[in-house]
Amino acid sequence: MPIMRACTDATPLRIAVSFGAFSPRLATLLALQRAEEPHTPVLLHEVELTEQLDGLTYGRYDGGLALTDAPGSALRAQALWHDELAVAIPTQSPLHRFEAVPLEEAVRYPLISWQAPVCEPLSGLIDSLLRTQRSRRPCILVQSYEVMVVMILAGYGVGIGLQSRLAGLRVPHIASRPLAGSQSNLTTYLLQPSSGATPAHDRFARRARDLCE
Repeated sequence: MPIMRACTDATPLRIAVSFGAFSPRLATLLALQRAEEPHTPVLLHEVELTEQLDGLTYGRYDGGLALTDAPGSALRAQALWHDELAVAIPTQSPLHRFEAVPLEEAVRYPLISWQAPVCEPLSGLIDSLLRTQRSRRPCILVQSYEVMVVMILAGYGVGIGLQSRLAGLRVPHIASRPLAGSQSNLTTYLLQPSSGATPAHDRFARRARDLCE
């Protein structure tokens, strides 16, 4: 367990994090930052993707973490960790027999998915996959994994989300299975403006890179 330190008056690194980029790996990175450079605190801003990109472009944030399958070219992007899509199902569901659930099987059940634009880019990626299915049940839209779990436990459907997050839920009566054939390799990127990066952020970026090697 990391040792708690008192707050400092040092200028913090302003890091904007959009939906899907919060993970235990981020916690490890922040703990490493505190251990190696305690005089440079990190101030996290939980923001929507559009605000994140705009804020990085216009200097409201020093850096950001974003989950995407294709980072834009306007910002410097450093690939960190990877993830896949998975399906969250009740343990008594017939889908439990699949080691990896085909999308055409998942859409036979009501789907619990993500509200746009709050949950971009994950909501857009899943929507594009669902558009390939001619017959599908209506989606229930949520903004958090906690609400998704409640809806699954109540019998409202099955959920689609990030494999690492669903596997880490460890909720009784819910299991996760990889989504078969989605060909999704989602990467969390560390973003920063193309110019004007601070030395403190460069050191933060180095720690992130070393953590993922």
